[in-house]
Amino acid sequence: MAIMALMVLVAFPNLTRSSDKLAKQEIERLVAAIEMVRDRAIIQNKEFGLNIDEDGYQFLTLDESDEDSPSRWRAIEDIPRLAEHEFPEGLEINLTIDGENVFSSSQEEVEIFEQEVDIFEDEDEEKKVEPPQIYFLSTGEQNQFSIGIAVVDFSRPDSEQSNFFRVRGFLTGNLKFEGPIEGNLFQDLDREFQQQ
Repeated sequence: MAIMALMVLVAFPNLTRSSDKLAKQEIERLVAAIEMVRDRAIIQNKEFGLNIDEDGYQFLTLDESDEDSPSRWRAIEDIPRLAEHEFPEGLEINLTIDGENVFSSSQEEVEIFEQEVDIFEDEDEEKKVEPPQIYFLSTGEQNQFSIGIAVVDFSRPDSEQSNFFRVRGFLTGNLKFEGPIEGNLFQDLDREFQQQ
């Protein structure tokens, strides 16, 4: 038993580090995609956007309007790095836009009716895309946001502190990547931390 306890003590810190690695990889992937979209917005003189939720994210582009059809948002599917991406299991995500939390820290809040269902919906009609939460404009500007990703830590259910990684976007178009940061993903996402 002593040998098994020793093995667990040695293995547990390594598991934590490797799981933090997963959160870091996901935020780095997202940062690279955001940088690509920002560059495309300026070079192509087009508007882009990003929708993100607890399951994943999707980049969008604004199709220009003409006399026959109004402008509308369309999901980007033809560029693999910008196509819809699903987060791996075991990650927690938070998003703030202009300082306001978009997601709740409580997993117990469940909406019974998440989507409106139209029984007369035409199957051939293209699926409606919601406007983006985050905008990347052709002028190089964007709305202010913070995205945080952490690994769900089941070993410390009573503790609110954990490590998370974040990317912050500023109105000027700048991005700031930080992590690992020790804190609460849902309370400290926009907090200023001392540089170490």
